[in-house]
Amino acid sequence: MTEKIVLATNGSVGSHVALDWVLERGRSMPLSLELVTVVDPGRGSAAVSSGSLRAAYERSVADVQRRVEQEAPAMEVAVSIRSGSPGPELLAASADADLLVVGTREPTGYFAGTLRHQLAAGARCPVAIVPANWKPRGGSVVTGVDDDVTSRLAMRYAAREAERLGRELIVVHGWQVSAVLAAYWLSTGANPIAEIRTAHREILDRSVQSIHAEHPGITVRDELARGSVSLALVDAAEGAELLVVGTHRRGVVPGLLLGSVAHDVLTTLPCPIVVVPHPDEAPAHATSSSASVTR
Repeated sequence: MTEKIVLATNGSVGSHVALDWVLERGRSMPLSLELVTVVDPGRGSAAVSSGSLRAAYERSVADVQRRVEQEAPAMEVAVSIRSGSPGPELLAASADADLLVVGTREPTGYFAGTLRHQLAAGARCPVAIVPANWKPRGGSVVTGVDDDVTSRLAMRYAAREAERLGRELIVVHGWQVSAVLAAYWLSTGANPIAEIRTAHREILDRSVQSIHAEHPGITVRDELARGSVSLALVDAAEGAELLVVGTHRRGVVPGLLLGSVAHDVLTTLPCPIVVVPHPDEAPAHATSSSASVTR
């Protein structure tokens, strides 16, 4: 089955590295690729006409298209040039895609990468965010698991990726006790930590058993981590080929907040990250009439 990828490209180093990632992916599976560039009139200089701005974007995406045709001649490639704000336009372009891929040139940090969070929170399809320093590593695939539907979807995606790549799958489950609950136990003399740990161990064991049942050929390593789930995933993903997380889309600011775990790992970007949406929560996006497509 051919996977349909929408790749955001704008001529930056980050978007070129994201293309490297897509071309590498194409070595192990059939792909069709749509190169999407968004002309944002609001970011142009007053001295540059809208026609000149569009022409510059057209030349940039044409250069990318030629590279794809040279390096992956069997890959079906199309070009879409859209006008507007990058976030909504990329979400609209990816409405019927299997995967939206974006690069990044921003530094890590709490305020970095608003666009990547917006896309991951709003897309119908999984979104891959590729850091600007990405190189093929030959590392493991990492995912976090919990006892909910969103986690199971991400886990299954990660297992398929590990099987495709022939890599080890690292499955992480994190748990922690709130300060309020710990203070209550201290005041009452109770200490049910062992029971709580056992319950979380059972969640992780069930997840691993499910993976083995569906993908008996892959190697799975499980990690039960006490403390921050985000930190545990980032630690496990250092040197990894891919990190896969789910999102609940539980934010008070639509399109920006993903839930703390997905938000935090996207801020840190230890490796390429795929954010898998919950299908029942994926919002619809109207297709913009500002797009032109070349095949």
